[in-house]
Amino acid sequence: MAFPETWLNELMNRNDIVSVVSEYTRLSPKGGRLWGLCPFHPERDASFTVSPDKQVFHCFSCKAGGSVIQFIMQAESLGYADAVRFLAQRAGMDMPNEINDAKLREEKALRDRLYAANREAAMFYHQVLLSDAGLPARQYLLNRGIDGSTAVRFGLGYSPNDWDELFKHMTSAGYTRDELISAGLCVKGRKDETKTFDFFHDRLMFPVISASGRVLAFGGRIIGKGEGAKYMNTGDTLIYNKRHNIYAINLMKGRKLDELIMVEGYMDVISLHQAGIDNAVASLGTALTSQQVRLMGRFAKRVCYAYDGDSAGQKAMLRGVDIIARGELEPRVIVIPGGLDPDEFVRANGAEAFLKLKDASLTAVMFKLETMASAVDLNTADGRQKYASDACRLLASLEPVERDRYIKVVSERSGIAREVIQSQCGVDAERAEDGIAPATAKPAFDSVGYKKPQVLKKREKAEQLLLACMLVSRQDAAAIEQLENFSTELFSTPGTAKFAAMLTEAYKTAEKPDIRLLLAELNGDESEIAGAAAALAEDITSPLESAADCINSILYDKYSERIRQLAVLSEAEADKAKRAELLREQMNLMLKLRKT
Repeated sequence: MAFPETWLNELMNRNDIVSVVSEYTRLSPKGGRLWGLCPFHPERDASFTVSPDKQVFHCFSCKAGGSVIQFIMQAESLGYADAVRFLAQRAGMDMPNEINDAKLREEKALRDRLYAANREAAMFYHQVLLSDAGLPARQYLLNRGIDGSTAVRFGLGYSPNDWDELFKHMTSAGYTRDELISAGLCVKGRKDETKTFDFFHDRLMFPVISASGRVLAFGGRIIGKGEGAKYMNTGDTLIYNKRHNIYAINLMKGRKLDELIMVEGYMDVISLHQAGIDNAVASLGTALTSQQVRLMGRFAKRVCYAYDGDSAGQKAMLRGVDIIARGELEPRVIVIPGGLDPDEFVRANGAEAFLKLKDASLTAVMFKLETMASAVDLNTADGRQKYASDACRLLASLEPVERDRYIKVVSERSGIAREVIQSQCGVDAERAEDGIAPATAKPAFDSVGYKKPQVLKKREKAEQLLLACMLVSRQDAAAIEQLENFSTELFSTPGTAKFAAMLTEAYKTAEKPDIRLLLAELNGDESEIAGAAAALAEDITSPLESAADCINSILYDKYSERIRQLAVLSEAEADKAKRAELLREQMNLMLKLRKT
């Protein structure tokens, strides 16, 4: 999606790259640049650099690079348009189409009002919690081991035991009845629709906050022996859909974690954080969705399930581990003994005991095997046979190396010889290929979850350095363009040819083109080499000489590759005339090769 250049320039100006990057890693000045640990891969020594003048970043290890847009694309796992929208929201700017389209502008205005209404409601509930009226809720929290600082961190509140206290407060603050109903904060009367009532009353309140820090919705737990459901939650609104959100994900912002611990309820999350386990989140219901998995993938690549030990929790995890794996995250399952939920377990046994359970967590396959074993009586021959048959169907869907890991487990559990289990897995695998047995495809994932270091080929390095030479100055770029054999066609790697052409065009109208805007036109993959070139340009002392060497290196690689192709083609060519033509081209290139 193309954005107006003037608007994009304003977006960049309002999102200084140093300010944005500093939200994700600490930067320190050194040699005219800012350095820090790369947020995209683990490292001990800083290889990540930011150039405040050029407004670009580059990691010398994993090769990530580009403008502030590319940084957000990687840091938040967003596409180009969504990264631009993320930065626009950060800067309080309207998107161009939202400025020009009346309907979109009206909808955005309503969304902004709902965000503001929820924020005001959250502050109201929190103030009530701290007042005399909130004493029952505060006592409840103390009884559950939750202290004041944790309550503040999660923005907990209390909805008064009154039918319209919030409504009166919000209308006095300028919000309309329709806005409050649209936000899910109030409802119309059932018998008399002209009357308005608070949706929540006499409940401990849990604000649901987005990754960007906006209050989207609320959950409310009844206090004491009040009437109604134990928990009530905001339904779908213009700004909230529980399928797309994760409770406490806002507390993960700016962190790159090895794993997230996903629990079932609000109090499970809060109790774990109270105990010092601060990477816990909740799925806002037992039915995990692919959208929630993508959201969690922005912060970690491994998800440790810790749902309640009851039947519903176990069934939800069986479904969920496959959804997590399909989202290219690594699923693990924490088995909590005694049918307890995480809140009960950590309050009874402490954080250390819970972390030991986490360290002993099961892989998705092992969890499924354990579930199969618990569903039969392994003390009977029929039970062992049923378990082995079910297990072999599962193992048949795995890659051979992973399958071999679990064959021993099934053999020992069932008492059936390893060779028999292996044979049965092979039979089931053949059936699966024929469509007889369902195969649960499992994508490969990087269990660490960081960007893998990029290794550039010799030609790619030469193209990157040539681009860097052109970036040194307008005068140097003009001199390089006059070199023999120079052409933008020398650039073959993604993004470099496009960037070189844009740079050449930009130099025609500006002494110093805005590199940020040029990089902003590239997608994430295209921007890495170009972004790195922008960072390298600062260290080049002889751009013309370096460019000439790069051109020779590129041509040498280009001619060598074509000579190899011609050798294969001429060998296979039966027509003598065509074969002679191929050999002539080959000889001409070999002469050129000697001159480079």
